Amino acid sequence: MLDISQAANLLTSMGVSSALATRAAERTAQNHSDADPLTFLKELRATLEELSAETQSAAAGTAAGATSSDKTAYTSTTNLYAKSTTPSAATSSTTTAEKAVATVPFKNLEEFKQWEKGLGATFAADYEPPDYIRMHAMVLSGGDDTVVGRYMFFKNHPEFAADYESIRSGNLSKYPTDGSTLVRSDLSKMSEETAAYYRKNPSALLAAEGFNMDPTLTKMRMNGEINPPTGTNVSEWLTSNKWTKEGIVAENNRVAYANADYIGLDGKGAGTYKRSRLDTATGNIINYDGRIYDRLTGEVKA
Repeated sequence: MLDISQAANLLTSMGVSSALATRAAERTAQNHSDADPLTFLKELRATLEELSAETQSAAAGTAAGATSSDKTAYTSTTNLYAKSTTPSAATSSTTTAEKAVATVPFKNLEEFKQWEKGLGATFAADYEPPDYIRMHAMVLSGGDDTVVGRYMFFKNHPEFAADYESIRSGNLSKYPTDGSTLVRSDLSKMSEETAAYYRKNPSALLAAEGFNMDPTLTKMRMNGEINPPTGTNVSEWLTSNKWTKEGIVAENNRVAYANADYIGLDGKGAGTYKRSRLDTATGNIINYDGRIYDRLTGEVKA
């Protein structure tokens, strides 16, 4: 069985509320304590759907707040595939222009704290968390211990800062909410059948990645098309091997995913998220551009 906290964190990163994610993980663990990893993953998905249906049924007929009249300004990657279209030149130029003119409403960590405290607490009834919130769910929902991480993220993404401020005032996000931009696997390296399946089911792909499993081998195993060598732990086999068109080869998927960029379902999203990382050797934050920041003050180091 997979770890409960790992399962809950995976669901949270995919946009599920913390409370619902915890309930789904705990119920699945209680009812399927002896399940192998893949069975647990299947049951986790089924339990989540069951609990989500219960929540929606209970909420039916109640006023959850004013429904936003705004519509998503950008078509998600999943919808692009479904419609067999590509973004127009006008859409691309508009997106580029917005990023160019966007500026963060703070100059340092203290100003960021004041900006954050001034954010509204009104969400649209039909609100769905955009992908950038899913990616930083733990940081964005944290307190003072993660404030520098939030500061660095919005400092690097002024367009997301503006969007986040907007959705905290009851508007819908302008950015994808289906998880399609969070994909790290290259679908062009999969078989056509597998790639088509994951284009239609991005949540299944994100689940495989979330558990550090090779997506193709995971799908084949769940469909009964392949078995790991006799005596091999299924979970470890799926996290230490990958499918290629030339055959199955050894691969540390944990490390591969940790170092992989978010390229999206269309494989063209590299660089969408400018990430910083903690240098465990020095305790400093290394930004995407190589600049070094103090992890306590958020200030650039000489």
